[in-house]
Amino acid sequence: MNQPVILTDSDDASIRDAAALLDSWEVVVRRDRELAASVEDVPDVRVIVTLTENPNALRDIVERARARVLPVIVGCANDVARRRAIELRVDEWFLLPASAEEIASRIRSALARATPAAAALADRIERVEYEQMLYDHLTGLPTLPVMIERSRQLIKERGELIVLYVNFVRYSKIEEIYGWEKLDAVLETTAQAVREFLDASALRSSRVMVSFTNDDDFVFFHVPPPGVAAVTDAEITELVSRLQDHVGGRIEAAHGEEIASLFEIYVGMAHVYYNPKIRLQRLIYRGIREAANAAKSVEERERGRRVEDLRRSLRERAVYIDLHPILVADTRHVYGYEALARGTLRTLRSPEIMFEVAAEADLLWELGRLCRSKAIEAMKTRLTRGELLFLNVDPHDFVDPEFSAIHREVADPQRVVIEITERTAIKDYPKFRERLKALRERGYRFAVDDAGSGYAGLGSIANLEPDFIKLDISLINCIDTNFIKQNLVETMVRFANDQGAKVIAEGVERAEEYETVKGLGVHLVQGFFLHRPSENAVSRTGETPVVRAPDTVARVGGST
Repeated sequence: MNQPVILTDSDDASIRDAAALLDSWEVVVRRDRELAASVEDVPDVRVIVTLTENPNALRDIVERARARVLPVIVGCANDVARRRAIELRVDEWFLLPASAEEIASRIRSALARATPAAAALADRIERVEYEQMLYDHLTGLPTLPVMIERSRQLIKERGELIVLYVNFVRYSKIEEIYGWEKLDAVLETTAQAVREFLDASALRSSRVMVSFTNDDDFVFFHVPPPGVAAVTDAEITELVSRLQDHVGGRIEAAHGEEIASLFEIYVGMAHVYYNPKIRLQRLIYRGIREAANAAKSVEERERGRRVEDLRRSLRERAVYIDLHPILVADTRHVYGYEALARGTLRTLRSPEIMFEVAAEADLLWELGRLCRSKAIEAMKTRLTRGELLFLNVDPHDFVDPEFSAIHREVADPQRVVIEITERTAIKDYPKFRERLKALRERGYRFAVDDAGSGYAGLGSIANLEPDFIKLDISLINCIDTNFIKQNLVETMVRFANDQGAKVIAEGVERAEEYETVKGLGVHLVQGFFLHRPSENAVSRTGETPVVRAPDTVARVGGST
């Protein structure tokens, strides 16, 4: 009988040592995309161990392996790779570097669960799918059906249940802006922070769950311990405030202020009393609906309060401008600044929230005027000669009668780049191009913002003929491990070079992303890897960064 084979794409010595621990198995190495093709060609393969960082190659490997009922084990270099492995439902994963003993253990574990017969395979798939309905693989939280069964006897004995429905209202916005990888990471942080909070609170006996897998709202079941009174509405309100502060703090520490500004929770409560004449599941589901509706009512009240906050901000001009530098990719010198508007009131700190409220209250023109005026004031006092101001403007603003008079405030239009931020679709391109032409004749330049997201697709680029193409953060996030994103960016750079335009990669948060986009020929970059508004003049590594606070930044052709 031939020796069993470990098929891998790595020469890592630990894999060969692991093979020796498995009674001297043979190791066959196939590089890169050849590994997937070799799954069907190499005889006696028993397991596949891959260290690939190419998500497309990994998907191909998993699909080929499933067809042959072969377990796949993935070595993960970081959390991004780990989440991808989990998403593809690989049999085992380990973090690099790993010892031979750990790799051998993972192989044994994967083989122990593998069943070669077709009927057994179908049963295994069914069991895996069933398990995934019971637990959310990302947060590790159980789903509602599991918790109903686990809580059944406690509810009957106590005779009551308090249901809390926790609605994270803007998690969908995080996914929309930053991509699903970022939201997955935020959900992991959220689940861990919620557990920490519960362990130290009066609700420590609560059980937390998701309604179903991959949900981003949480449900709490609180059955008071024997002899302990149920928590009151006032106690819940106080606990919710502390929960928001605790989870928000953890999110800011792990993911930054921009993400944390989108974090907000609304909690609804329902008190369920056990009635043996009514099926318990129905009582609980009705309670969850009641709690969810209560959370929605809280959200509606908060929206009304935010509209009043916005009206006050417009009266008092309570908006400040954060100048976020845009750097030359090769030299990391400042090319210009994007003016990012922030509300001075805490409820309107995030620009996404501020403009969302303005749209609901039909105040977009008024808010747009204030933000433009503040940005132009900042340009006059905080930018040096030759630096460009990137000014966000929505297509909706172009029909504002006051927008055509922008030149009265701008002394040098050639230093202003109007970023067309498509919160709303452009419906009449011929008329819109006429407005752009009139502004171009005065010296303004244009950028298409968030290219690759929402309305800002190839149609906008073709119709608007921008001077700058800003790639959406969701396209840049994890680009170092995503070959499809790399191909898209490379194509966009080639197109821009042909048209005499420049590509700006926004949302560069890691060194690997920066090196990747620079290598792909991207002209300009911006993001928290290169500049954080609250960053000190000395970086964490102790080196003096090229970019510091906007008023003391390294200037092109200037001084620090």
